[in-house]
Amino acid sequence: MLLLALLLAFPAVSPRGAVAAAHPLAAEAGASLLGRGGNAVDAAVAAAFALGVVEPQSSGIGGGGFALVFTAKDKQVHALDFRELAPLRATPDMYLEKGQPRQDLANAGPLSVAVPAAVRGYAELVKRFGAKPLNQVVSPAEQIALRGFPVDLPFVRASEERKECLAADPEAARTFLRNGETLDPGDLLREPELSRTLHLIGQRGPDAFYKGRIARSIVETLKKRGGILEEGDFDKVAMRERAPLESTYRGHRVVTMSLPSAGGALLLALLNVLEREQPRAGGYRPERFLHVMIEAEKRLFALRQSMGDPAFNSGLEERVRRMVTKEFAGELHQEIGERATPTATLVQAAQHGTTSVSAIDEEGNAVVLSTTVNDAFGSCVMAKGTGVLLNDQMDDFSVAPGVPNAYGLRGDFENAPGPGKIPLSSMAPTLLFGPAGELELAIGAAGGATIPTTVVQAISHLVDDGMRIDRAIGAPRIHHNLFPDVVHVEPAGLEAATARALEARGHQLKFGGEPGHDEGPGLFGSTWGKACAVQVDPERDWRIATCDPRSHGSGAVP
Repeated sequence: MLLLALLLAFPAVSPRGAVAAAHPLAAEAGASLLGRGGNAVDAAVAAAFALGVVEPQSSGIGGGGFALVFTAKDKQVHALDFRELAPLRATPDMYLEKGQPRQDLANAGPLSVAVPAAVRGYAELVKRFGAKPLNQVVSPAEQIALRGFPVDLPFVRASEERKECLAADPEAARTFLRNGETLDPGDLLREPELSRTLHLIGQRGPDAFYKGRIARSIVETLKKRGGILEEGDFDKVAMRERAPLESTYRGHRVVTMSLPSAGGALLLALLNVLEREQPRAGGYRPERFLHVMIEAEKRLFALRQSMGDPAFNSGLEERVRRMVTKEFAGELHQEIGERATPTATLVQAAQHGTTSVSAIDEEGNAVVLSTTVNDAFGSCVMAKGTGVLLNDQMDDFSVAPGVPNAYGLRGDFENAPGPGKIPLSSMAPTLLFGPAGELELAIGAAGGATIPTTVVQAISHLVDDGMRIDRAIGAPRIHHNLFPDVVHVEPAGLEAATARALEARGHQLKFGGEPGHDEGPGLFGSTWGKACAVQVDPERDWRIATCDPRSHGSGAVP
C-alpha cells in the first residue's frame, strides 16, 4: 500500500495524452480509451462513467455536471451544461413546513432529487466531439461494476458519515452496506445491476435511461416515498451549450464555465482583483496579498447570494459578465482597506460530493469535466433494480432566503426552487492558455464552495511561482466562505508571522477547520477543494496529469 501511495503521488507523463481523475481506476479507464485511438473527450467521458462506479459518494449517472471542451483543430472552447433540473412540480415553498425551512428535506430522500442529466450530457459529448462509439466509452465502467473493486478510505469514511441515510433506503443499504454496517477499506464492492444499466446505455444510448424500464423505476421508487419527479420530467433534459466566461491573469488567458455555475464568475473576478497586487512582494505569500484575497472572496461570495438560473432571472447574465471585467475588479479592489471588513456589513445590501476529470490527447484537444451527485451518496435513494443512485441536487437551491445549504452557501429568491429551473453550482472547469495562446492547463476541482478558490490558488502558484502543477495544487490553501466570518486555513497553511499579521488586520483564523461549517469537519467529510489537472509542457510537448494529494485520485497515460 505504501508503494501504491508513493506511485500515485507522482504525475503521469506522456506525449500521447494524459488523464487525471479522482480515482485511479477512473483515470486508467480514460487512459485506456486514449490507448485505443480515442480522443480527450472519449477519455474524459470514460473516466466520468467509471467514477460513477468507483466513487458513488461523489458522482454517478444519477447526477449531472458541466464540461469545457477545447478543440485543437479550430482552437475553440465549448462550454457544455448538463446540470440537473428541478422537477416540473417543484415550487419555491416546497421545503417550508408551517412557515419554517426544512433543509433536511433537500439534503436526502425523495424530495431532494433533481432530474438527472449526466447520461444525456455524457452521450452528447461523445456524439459531438468523440472518436469512439458510446458502447466502447461505457465499457470500462461496465466491467468495473461487474467484476467489483476494493473500496478505499474516502468511500468508507463517506459511508460512515451517511450510514443512517443509506440504511433508510433498502436498495442503497443492500448495495453499500453489509448487514447494516459499513464496508472496510479493501472490501470488494460489486454492482451488477449498475453494470447492466451501463450496458444498456452503451447499446441504446441515452434513451435506455430516460425511457422505458429505468425511467419508470426511478419515478416509481421516488413516488412510493413521496417524491414529485415524473416521467415527463425526463423530456426536459438536454445538454445546453453556453457562452464561456473569459478573462486574463498576468497575460494568460483564462476560460471557465458561465451560469448556472457561479464558480466560474467568482474564479475570474478573484483573479482580476489579485492581478492588481504584487504576489511575492517581500517573499512567498505576503500577508497583503492574502489579505486582499480574503477580502475579495468575502465580497464575491456576498454577490453569489443573488445569482441563480439565468433563464429565470432577467439581466443576471449581463451582471455576471460585468463582474468578470477588469473595471469591476478595480472597483472591488478600491473597496478593500487595510483591515478586515466584517461579513455583516457586506450582506446588508444583499438581503463532498463533486468530482472532476481532466484530459488532453496527442492532438492537443482538452476536456475538463466536473460532475456531481451533490452530497456524499446524493439523496441515498437508489432506483430499484437499476443500481442508479440518485442525486440530492435540490440542496443547491435556496430552501428559503438566507438559509445555508450543506456547504454553508446562502442564497435568495433568484435561486429558489421552481419548475424546470437549474440550481446554482460552484463547479468551475477551467482552461488556462499561455501568453502566446497555447493551451497550458486544464483543471477542475471538487469541494463545494472551495472549488473556485482552489482553482484560483493553483493558477496563482503556477503563474506567479512557476510551480509544477502537482506542487501548485498540493500547496496549502486558505478560504473565506462569507459565513461564518472566519478565514479557514489548512494545517501548516500559513507561517506564524503571516498568521499574526493577518490577525492584526482583524481577520479571525481557523486552522484545520472545514470551510462552510461552523465546527469541525462537515457532515460529508472534508470539503477542502480537491483538484485534478492536466498540463502541457511547453518545451517538450509532454502531457502531465496529476490529482490533489488531498484525494486518492491520480493521473494515467496510454
